[in-house]
Amino acid sequence: MAGKAQDQKTVMISTGDAALGEHYCSILNEFYPVTVIATLGETQAQIRENRPSLLVLDPRLAEQDLNDLVADILSKNAGIRLIVIEGGSDGDIDQHALFKTGVHGFCKQNISAALLCKAVQLVLEGEYWIQRKLITQVISELAKDAGTIISGPDGPDDSLINTLTPRELQVARMVHMGGNNKMIARELDISERTVKAHLSAIFRKLDIENRLHLALYFSGRT
Repeated sequence: MAGKAQDQKTVMISTGDAALGEHYCSILNEFYPVTVIATLGETQAQIRENRPSLLVLDPRLAEQDLNDLVADILSKNAGIRLIVIEGGSDGDIDQHALFKTGVHGFCKQNISAALLCKAVQLVLEGEYWIQRKLITQVISELAKDAGTIISGPDGPDDSLINTLTPRELQVARMVHMGGNNKMIARELDISERTVKAHLSAIFRKLDIENRLHLALYFSGRT
């Protein structure tokens, strides 16, 4: 991570746990402008006013169903990325439902500094920070219903795949199999910057928005 080069991306941490907010802030503020908000009402007001790039949300603040809250935040604030803080066990929140609603990542309260920085960086770059098995499960489910993305009459047809270069096709298929940028770069002996360039070209050529849509596009095609 390039330190202050990340300053254009802003992070809001929403938690009523002052120690947790201070801990996360102390880790992230070397790289991003960070704001810690202690109440849900103030969080919603500050999101509208300041348009943070990323919201790190403590689900204990939710005054309603967490899925409904996430859906409300994402629908009213286009482009915001959202990480939900986990409690002591995976059972505290329904990651599956939240991911389908639009959450971009999950991190435990006691996540290491290095992993928290990595999670925030990747989510801000348009990737996801979740368990691979969850991605696989959701892709399988969405593939059954995502006709407009996969094979519907108004969705992209297979001829678009022919516009990809051989290298772009390799990258696309590796994303479909769950590969992240670092792994793809290592396997293909290229830089992560080159992987990102290939992904940008792939998204443009296939008229899709992100890695999840790319994985859906290739479901049943590889």
